[in-house]
Amino acid sequence: MADRPLGTYLGLVLADQNPELAAAHDELYPERVDEGIPLSITLLYPFAPVGDVDEHRDTLEVFFASYEPFDLELARLAQWEEGGAVYAVPEPEQPLRDLMRSLWRLFPQYPPYGQEGIDPPPHASLIFTGGDEPAAALARVERRLERVLPARFHIAEVVLMEETAPDRWRVRETFRLGT
Repeated sequence: MADRPLGTYLGLVLADQNPELAAAHDELYPERVDEGIPLSITLLYPFAPVGDVDEHRDTLEVFFASYEPFDLELARLAQWEEGGAVYAVPEPEQPLRDLMRSLWRLFPQYPPYGQEGIDPPPHASLIFTGGDEPAAALARVERRLERVLPARFHIAEVVLMEETAPDRWRVRETFRLGT
């Protein structure tokens, strides 16, 4: 859709903390490599258009500073029923879910995935689709990650990603958690 403004989103980049899992992500989800999106967990997509994001910067900084850093683990896989994409489930879920829901309430004009009234679970996407054989796709991901999971992460910052061209992303800014 060429007429839409370039966008932004907020997420947790995990790739730097686990290069082995990041490499598996890039193998399994090459579309993300082309887009410039590393192994990550989305907190809010879409966020403001690139041209409007500066008006939210101070609010974001204060908001994220009010949340203490936390640890999470990607230990198990799940699969979306629709489309068959496979993702890693972050545990414990609650600190992340609380952060996401608070962010969604703070910016109701940007509902998650552009759909009002949904409550998507936190997830780290690992493949785009299950194709015609979702069970085979899940088995392929399980084999590839057999010795990689569980993976532990310390979450101390949130990134604001911005589109530089349609479906081409880069880190625009990083917000620290805690004071």
